[in-house]
Amino acid sequence: MKKSEPFLMQYFKSIITPTNVFKGKNLLTWPKMIFLFIFLIACMMMPTSIQMAKLTTFPFEFLFPRTAELITDDFVEALSSKQVKEGKLIGIDNQYAEETGGSVIAIDKDNKYEMTGEDQTFGIKGYANAIVFKEDYAVIAEDNGFGFQLYYPTNEEKYPFNVESKEDVLQYIGTLWYVQNKAFLLPILLLLLTGLYIAMNVLQFLFMSLVLWLTKKSNITDIRTFKEAANIVLNAAGLPTILAVIYGFIQFDVATLIMIQGLGTVLMIAFAFFRTGFKEKGLKVDSDKA
Repeated sequence: MKKSEPFLMQYFKSIITPTNVFKGKNLLTWPKMIFLFIFLIACMMMPTSIQMAKLTTFPFEFLFPRTAELITDDFVEALSSKQVKEGKLIGIDNQYAEETGGSVIAIDKDNKYEMTGEDQTFGIKGYANAIVFKEDYAVIAEDNGFGFQLYYPTNEEKYPFNVESKEDVLQYIGTLWYVQNKAFLLPILLLLLTGLYIAMNVLQFLFMSLVLWLTKKSNITDIRTFKEAANIVLNAAGLPTILAVIYGFIQFDVATLIMIQGLGTVLMIAFAFFRTGFKEKGLKVDSDKA
């Protein structure tokens, strides 16, 4: 690796093989390492941002666990005969309601159930948990004070009202909620995932660097400073991060992305050790073999 090369080019060369992972242990300064650490996290966020932007629904039961439990087969059957057209619920011929304690689930033809509250704290007067479908909108409320007024979509083709099961009802409500609240929800989700990636990478980076640095006390390796250990870990994380990003574009799953990056980094460090023994003479032997 030539010193005259841009450091990004030097870094990409140092992540290609296990030997180069160790060989590049003095490649980076602390400012460059911090930059690359942020760069790797930004790479992980690329498929995350794209896949999150493609979301069309959100797990309703995640936000309203107790309210989701109110949905019964009888309610599904009553709702299945209805349609949504031009932003209205069509076919409400009869009043339907199930009341249990402080909870209600209803198709409210007679406007019996009065909506109260304001943005994000809507509810049905007299009930802690509620799912009430009215002609122009639905009201969803949980006893934690979280509640929404959800308007029916005018684009029936994009958001079809096909209700045949409890899962269909949950998905439809989740879709209405996500579409209506996407503008503020998407940045929050991305911020949370960014924080998760940062936390996992910091823990992984510090732990692996510390383990490698402690080997200096036994003279097992030629790693002499914490900076060298950190540089090796950063080199080892490069290729697994690229693989995680590629996987993320194909099939998005946050846990799998983190697993690919973390496990891949451990394997690269292990291969580098088997290849060089983390000894300078190991580089010469490897070079002679080549």
